[in-house]
Amino acid sequence: MNVYEDILEFKGTWRKYQRRVLESAEMYRNDGKIHVVAPPGSGKTTLGIELIRRLGEPCLILSPAIVIREQWLERVREAFLCGSGYDKAILSNQIQAPGLITSITYQSLYSAVSKGKEEEDSLDYADFDLLHTVRNRGIRTICLDECHHLRSEWWKALEEFVRELKDVYIIALTATPPYDSTPLEWERYSRLCGPIDEEILVPELVREGSLCPHQDYVYFNYPTREEQKTVRSFRKRVDETIKRLMSDELFVSAISGHRGIGDYAACADTLLENPPYLSSLLIFFQEKGIPYSRKWLKLLGVTHLPRMNPKWMEILLQGFLYEDTDSYPCEEGYREELLKELKRAKLIERKKVGLVMNQAIEKLLITSKGKLNSIQDIVISEHQTLGRELRLLILTDYIRKEYIPALGNPGQAADSIGVLPIFEMLRRNLPQELRLGILCGSMVILPSEAVPYLKELADRQTVGKVTVTGKELADKEGTTLGYTEVVIGGKKHTATLLVTKILEAGYMQVLVGTKSLLGEGWDSPCINSLILASFVGSYVLSNQMRGRAVRVMPGHQEKTSNIWHLVCLEGPEESQDYIALKRRMEGFLGLNYTENTIENGVERLTAIKEPFTPERVEEINETMRKMAENRACLKEKWEKALVIFDKPEVADECRIPKEKLAPGLLLYNIIGAQLLCLLLEVCNSVFYFYARGQGGTSLHALFFLLCSAVCLMGLIRYGGKLARIFTPCRRLQSIGNGIQKALIQGGYIVSETKVAVQEQDGVLFYAWLKGGTAREKDIFASCLSEFLGVVDNQRYLLHAGQQRRRGEQWFPVPSLFSKSKEEASLFHRAVMPSIGNYKLIYTRTPEGRRILLKARCYSYANRSDRIIHRDKKIKNALE
Repeated sequence: MNVYEDILEFKGTWRKYQRRVLESAEMYRNDGKIHVVAPPGSGKTTLGIELIRRLGEPCLILSPAIVIREQWLERVREAFLCGSGYDKAILSNQIQAPGLITSITYQSLYSAVSKGKEEEDSLDYADFDLLHTVRNRGIRTICLDECHHLRSEWWKALEEFVRELKDVYIIALTATPPYDSTPLEWERYSRLCGPIDEEILVPELVREGSLCPHQDYVYFNYPTREEQKTVRSFRKRVDETIKRLMSDELFVSAISGHRGIGDYAACADTLLENPPYLSSLLIFFQEKGIPYSRKWLKLLGVTHLPRMNPKWMEILLQGFLYEDTDSYPCEEGYREELLKELKRAKLIERKKVGLVMNQAIEKLLITSKGKLNSIQDIVISEHQTLGRELRLLILTDYIRKEYIPALGNPGQAADSIGVLPIFEMLRRNLPQELRLGILCGSMVILPSEAVPYLKELADRQTVGKVTVTGKELADKEGTTLGYTEVVIGGKKHTATLLVTKILEAGYMQVLVGTKSLLGEGWDSPCINSLILASFVGSYVLSNQMRGRAVRVMPGHQEKTSNIWHLVCLEGPEESQDYIALKRRMEGFLGLNYTENTIENGVERLTAIKEPFTPERVEEINETMRKMAENRACLKEKWEKALVIFDKPEVADECRIPKEKLAPGLLLYNIIGAQLLCLLLEVCNSVFYFYARGQGGTSLHALFFLLCSAVCLMGLIRYGGKLARIFTPCRRLQSIGNGIQKALIQGGYIVSETKVAVQEQDGVLFYAWLKGGTAREKDIFASCLSEFLGVVDNQRYLLHAGQQRRRGEQWFPVPSLFSKSKEEASLFHRAVMPSIGNYKLIYTRTPEGRRILLKARCYSYANRSDRIIHRDKKIKNALE
């Protein structure tokens, strides 16, 4: 019996991708779990409610925040609840009084499991029996919303709860599965949520009209003069420290006495565990003219070394002071004095030497005041394009309440990245008709003309009493600023909802808030421009923040969104800020600036070109502004990119240079076998014609035919193999097939899949797994990139056993198959037909370490040319 009969029924129309998930849901029920990946704006909540309705059992929904908790109940009321009757027996947000659908937070579950108190709702679970209540209510379905990034204590409570409850059906919904987690973490995640059954892609949502066309833009800035002065002072301090150390007799004596450098035979293996550290030692020896064995250079695979600089001294000092102290003949007193000196100079923090970049300088650049000018430029540009239609959200990390006295006080600078200084800077410098607002957990500031409408909205609230009080802001002379700080009494999520309606009504065009309040769960489809003035680089949080801008707005089919990323540069090279951006962009699928393709990575933002000289940075920023203004072109580019395929699929590609696919051992074996077959046939023919001339018998003819048949079969057999691996593309296909076979035999791939390869200009080659789940594609790409990548410290290697002039002599066994000899052997057997007769070597034996050492020497010397790049790209199912 379905308990939701005549109670819940979806009132809308399912989109194509939603129907696909619902139609497939039945076949995923066998393991008691359904796991759906869907980006923000895909209707994930609505899908979850429909799955709950179809299962027909009382349900407990778990969410990471109160705002999201309430959104689930609100969505049920709006889109599913039949009639307009009293719903308290049906819907509940308290586990102590559950309904048919009970929506609570993971914090509430943790408090109930640990029998503690929950401050947010002022609830005490000390005497509450969670399991008895849940069982008594007949709850048989658990819906997990975004459970991938829970705090460890929440995760433990959830695991314990599900384990004790038993015999429940799990619905797991997430926008950001932890693909980049360790195998152990992924196994734990999959054990609870099950394998990913369905994944909805961003391009699908844009095509179906669930997300609007959008694009990422990057705006660069340099540090302010004061910040540059601080950086220069730091660099000067570093240079002076290096000069002093290089002339310090005690330091030179200690480093030159390193026990390992003088004993190549005994220490080569150990020191090559950390090639950069070994290099730093040799660079120091070279700089001071101290002799050392040239075998060390041969071991590293280099002929000359660079000069000493902050990077190499940082590595050297890290070993001398912390990681390799026993190798130096040095008195502890000297080391302690040096530690104190470097700490006073702020060149050591938390046992980490920082000569290239320390935490203070890194934070200074990431929070550069120069970003305020970037924000102002972007707001002006977006306002000029959209005017009163602009709905721009600025997300940052901190409120910066210390800037409250700066409001309306021109004598006090508003010069920091934070909610209040950004608001005040824009208020001072932008036209008065561009109205601003602040929405944080502890502060709300609105245009004064919006306050009457806010009170009207508060009076309409039917759930709980909502009060509104306000204090109009004024400058030192008492002149009002046109803004009011309001206090909204009631639940925090109610205040957020009311301010959102103010924004949607057009009382303000720019809203400044914190990522903690608005970065996850907050829903305002009117946002058409987003500035990420936040310093988070992780995929999970970045994806949540981007989701605030890409939702469609009912009645506004023309909506497009611009997403702005701020980057501070220290010089022409990559800064830490830019590196964080690159990491952030790896997680997003979006439009290429110049090609009609959908892919991930910063490379798709083709306007960004290094080196970052001032002239080039200004050119990049100008290009970004012009592209952002042309929203009609953005919509057109999405349409062109989407029309080229019927059924989209994300290809997790490995990009491999031609050098990595040079003819290997297998090719030589095949050619040798063919030559042997030809030689045998020649000998056979010579023998036959000789015997025939001597009056040969029918037995000679039969022997000749049998030998010819064997040789012909050999030529055909090995000729077919030669054809399969003769070109780099075919060799890559063969290797990919071998790895796929290993993954299938190991149980890592269970879906119907196929290895696809592609060539680009005969220089680069791409391989990816077609079909299968996102996790299966990720595993395949990881194994292929490890197999063709550098030798580092792997437990198992595949070794050719003899020197070859061309081709690989070693292949690392991917870490996925390195947990045991049985798994490594399984991988070895699967790929051997693709690479030839390589031996499986366990590197933790003396002989294995010798082979690993030699392999690492070769691999480290060529490390820069041997990196296998990975990219995600949307492809047609026919590609």
